[in-house]
Amino acid sequence: MIVLALFSATLVSFFWGGYHTLMPVMFLSGLVLISVICLYSSLYMETRSLVTLSVVTMALALVDEYAHTSSGAFSYFDGMTPSPLSVFGWSIMALGIVAIAQFLYRRAPLVSLNSRVLRSLLVLMPSLLLFVSAWAQGYLRFFDPLLIFVYLFLFSVSLYYSYSHRFGWSMWVVATSLIVSALMEYLGGIEGLWVYQLNEPMATFIVFTWTLRILTILGACSLLGVEIQE
Repeated sequence: MIVLALFSATLVSFFWGGYHTLMPVMFLSGLVLISVICLYSSLYMETRSLVTLSVVTMALALVDEYAHTSSGAFSYFDGMTPSPLSVFGWSIMALGIVAIAQFLYRRAPLVSLNSRVLRSLLVLMPSLLLFVSAWAQGYLRFFDPLLIFVYLFLFSVSLYYSYSHRFGWSMWVVATSLIVSALMEYLGGIEGLWVYQLNEPMATFIVFTWTLRILTILGACSLLGVEIQE
């Protein structure tokens, strides 16, 4: 029921914001696929874990999306800062990414690679690539004090989570975040749901941002006493 409620809220936001006029077939197909994965995985997730993950995700989305849109880095089709579609859509994205990561981790836990250095690199490398890509594409000029604070928060909580959990698990979370976010960000961009300041279908730095976002969500849940792993 929780996943259905989140999907319904995302769908209502989609029509309320006028996104249906864009006829974004590819984006909707991806959203439906991720929602099906979420619905299936929710059958095996404790209600407390599901509720905590959803609430934490939407809370972070509200702050993160406001910071990005208010800075001018990108804007949504409905012109809101942030768009309700993004706030509710994050919950579907996060649940889907975690579900896929769980599936992969159970089949390849990579227990032999469980070193603290590797766990730290899982956050340090995406953060470095995020900074370099933002600089290369000219997006660093949009990093105002609020957005810088958001990224420092994402980096800190992500590093805490990755450093305190198994490498195999965090690695699959990072890998899944990169693939799923790149696909959905690109589809949404080319179909006009959001527009980056430099008129690109997708800014590379935002893909690396998603790895920090998901690790931060899991880290916040962990600090609240809810471990979402296997």
